[in-house]
Amino acid sequence: MTNKDFHIRAVQLAKILRPDVHNKEISVAEISGEKQSTVRNWLFSSKVPARGKRLTIADKFGVDIGYLFEAAVFNVPLTQFDESLNCYLVPKLSLKQLPCLFLAEPVPIEGRTVISLSDSMKKYLTDIGQTYCLVSSQLNFTPVISADDTLFINLSAKPLHGNFFIHLGKKVQIVMLEKSGVITAENGSVVIRDSKDQLLPIIIIMTTSYVKHV
Repeated sequence: MTNKDFHIRAVQLAKILRPDVHNKEISVAEISGEKQSTVRNWLFSSKVPARGKRLTIADKFGVDIGYLFEAAVFNVPLTQFDESLNCYLVPKLSLKQLPCLFLAEPVPIEGRTVISLSDSMKKYLTDIGQTYCLVSSQLNFTPVISADDTLFINLSAKPLHGNFFIHLGKKVQIVMLEKSGVITAENGSVVIRDSKDQLLPIIIIMTTSYVKHV
């Protein structure tokens, strides 16, 4: 990918994320967190961000590093494997960002969580890159899941009976897929899914005292 390609994509994304800022140098600087002088070199001096900064910058633009720097097809931030840590860097989302995973638009993230994924876990995932995490905060399913837990979801995970899911419907809540195939809420009531609703498989529940692979 050439500097021109990076320049074009960065400016296109900046127009989406900062539509009220008409100076591309300023908008790209605001999003990336870099100085305007640095951004000026990107846009007008055939330079690109240092390799060590690229993942963080792509995260701030709300896209996969491959899209911004390697001419890949559009994708929101994806989980990346870090060879130096021998672990995965998982994008952290807020609850309100979950529906954005199903839209063809940028999803800026604030950071990533480092975690190891076992081989037994990975066999249930069609695409490891589609792993995300969030603090449950307003969500719970006592006594298993409480408000301070970090939940890891994977959009490509094979649905397993007896596992927990985040149900994106009129109400966002944690539900369980019973062995009978019925979906139940925390209070035991049956959840009826609309055709537009999404079920996000929870693959890991991480608390301050333990990590549970489901």
